[in-house]
Amino acid sequence: MSMYKAIIFDLDNTLLDYSRSELHCMKQTLAQHQLNDLVWEEFWGIFAPINDRYWVSRNTNNHHISQVLEYSFADTLKELNRDFSRAGSISQTYWGLFCNSCHLEPSADRLLEQLHGRYAMGMITNGIGEAQRKRLAAGNLGHYFDSVVISDEVGYWKPDKAIFDIALKELDLRKHEVLFVGDSLTDDYMGAVNAGVDFCYYNRRNRMVPEHQKPKFTIGELTELQGLL
Repeated sequence: MSMYKAIIFDLDNTLLDYSRSELHCMKQTLAQHQLNDLVWEEFWGIFAPINDRYWVSRNTNNHHISQVLEYSFADTLKELNRDFSRAGSISQTYWGLFCNSCHLEPSADRLLEQLHGRYAMGMITNGIGEAQRKRLAAGNLGHYFDSVVISDEVGYWKPDKAIFDIALKELDLRKHEVLFVGDSLTDDYMGAVNAGVDFCYYNRRNRMVPEHQKPKFTIGELTELQGLL
């Protein structure tokens, strides 16, 4: 792997534990708005699919993230027969908490410290610029990266090869000179394939990999990447 001059990472559920941050910040939000009497499983079972639908359709409907969250909270509270008039303020609380949260994947900070200076480092993430940059700052991680490409800011989303082209241009490297590390076979693996970039699959949940999908490398823990390099 000495051919690689740069390591490019996905962010959510690769370097940062998105799911843990989401859960922690949501429970904090409910508590701050005196909604902690809700049965969590019932609330989350309703909120999650509603939020997913608004998130998927946000570009088609030209919805800002604040609207996605407000509508998601409003619809959820309606279904639970609760007062939904505070949905806007509840969504603001959640977004503020989430943007300033930083729950690291195990050994992520140690890995970045070990790679820093040995390789150029980049990031390609599907997400909202405000949240991704603030979360990097909250974890004091931003200084590790020579390039941070965020879909919300550039108008391209993985698995579109265009977002990889931007990162390669910023790093001033060719596709065979970088390794991309991510947790998603849909966005990260397929994006790497489309861009002609080698892919390391961070299989954090030990999922089955379909036979037709063949990542260059597979790791179960981030510490394994350092061993490969």
